[in-house]
Amino acid sequence: MFPDHSRNHIEGPVDIDALCTLWYTLFKWNVTQYLLNLEPADVMTIGNHEFDHGIDGLVPFLDHIKTPVVVCNFDDSSEPKMQGKYTKSIVLEKNGKKIGVVGVTTTLATGNRGKLKILPEVENVKKEVDNLVEKRIKIIIVLSHSGLEVDREIAKHGGDIDIIVGGHSHSFLYSGTPSIGPDTPVSDYPTIEEQENGRKVLIVQASAYAKYLGNITLYFDEDGEIKHYEGAPIFLSHDIEQDPEIINKLKPWKEELDKYQSMKIGSINFSLDFSCLEQECGIGNLITDAMVDSFVNAADSGEWTAASIALLNSRGIRSTLSRGDINYADLVSVLPFENYYNIIEIPGSTLREALEFSVSNSSTLAIFQVSGIKVTFDLKRKPYDRIVELKVLCQDCLMPKYEDIDKSKDYRVVISNYIAEGGDGYTMFPAATSYTVIGMRDIDVLSEYIKKYSPITKPLIQSRIKFL
Repeated sequence: MFPDHSRNHIEGPVDIDALCTLWYTLFKWNVTQYLLNLEPADVMTIGNHEFDHGIDGLVPFLDHIKTPVVVCNFDDSSEPKMQGKYTKSIVLEKNGKKIGVVGVTTTLATGNRGKLKILPEVENVKKEVDNLVEKRIKIIIVLSHSGLEVDREIAKHGGDIDIIVGGHSHSFLYSGTPSIGPDTPVSDYPTIEEQENGRKVLIVQASAYAKYLGNITLYFDEDGEIKHYEGAPIFLSHDIEQDPEIINKLKPWKEELDKYQSMKIGSINFSLDFSCLEQECGIGNLITDAMVDSFVNAADSGEWTAASIALLNSRGIRSTLSRGDINYADLVSVLPFENYYNIIEIPGSTLREALEFSVSNSSTLAIFQVSGIKVTFDLKRKPYDRIVELKVLCQDCLMPKYEDIDKSKDYRVVISNYIAEGGDGYTMFPAATSYTVIGMRDIDVLSEYIKKYSPITKPLIQSRIKFL
């Protein structure tokens, strides 16, 4: 949506990533492809959230997008709907130079992908890079949606790569001081990894949510080796002028959008941020309590609810709720993925396994936000043995109380369809689920809860999750 000030200076491929916003929630792939097709990128890859509405939600987008799509680590032999919708790589020509671009996406895109298989990143990038080298392509770019740590491994072991343009981990890379924008750099821009043969591979990434525009210029010699580079991310502040032509073309969509943005749902007397990956958070407690509450009226006799436990993956919470009035647009910003909250029945052993999995990687925690659970972790203990204490709220009781978990007992748990189907690596759920009750859409669950209890005045942090 910004004027093109840099087109005369940028000759390489540009990766444009669709955002998780109210635009997509209301209009799905239609508005995404419309916007991207106004000025098509040279090439793009597929990320994990492109599967949020399954194969049937992704294929129409791929059919209508004008930009070539590259992914080298898909196996679509059992998923014919995806066949012919992408290639492993593409060769672009810029100023008489041939540039190979290989796409790769995260193996953690496990939910809603039908029978499509996602293969290991590093070895499949290496295989496709070698194919390009055999075709005498000297300049090779990897377009990755696998995250910074995987990109480092691809750089070290992926063959004759020059640069990796990354995503997925939302890593802000920047060199020099002072930095720009609101984010703290996690590494240099570019980050450089050296292979065993001494070859240096550059990695760039520009955070997330279109806060920055990635920007790097590479200078190659006749052998296709990088001799010099320059550039840095550009912070897209409010001072940057928007493109009036594109704004005008989006006007009909915007008018429909505005109707939803003004719908008041309720109010809250304090702000709730979404710092939820490593700790209990108020907004997580609000949502998980709403998940349990949505099934209270479905309780059988002798029960106070149909499911007393709720689990919410912290990565699914994407925005803050600010003090004051809450409208529909606020809720979509918080929960942009349009999941459904369903009841599954699983053994206590599976519930414990899932909680252990959520803290198994101490360096990149993404814990569950919970309702009906009190859990204490000790991260100094070895992975999958970090739960010190775990209590659950009884369901088949008229007076709710917390009890020690019974590994052999079955528990009903409210959970998103995405996680229930094995998303984010939680494969223990589809393997152990004995039955499922379909619930409402996530935004509707939260909306009804806020309407019911508005204004929300009570503090929401309740020591549900503790760390020793």
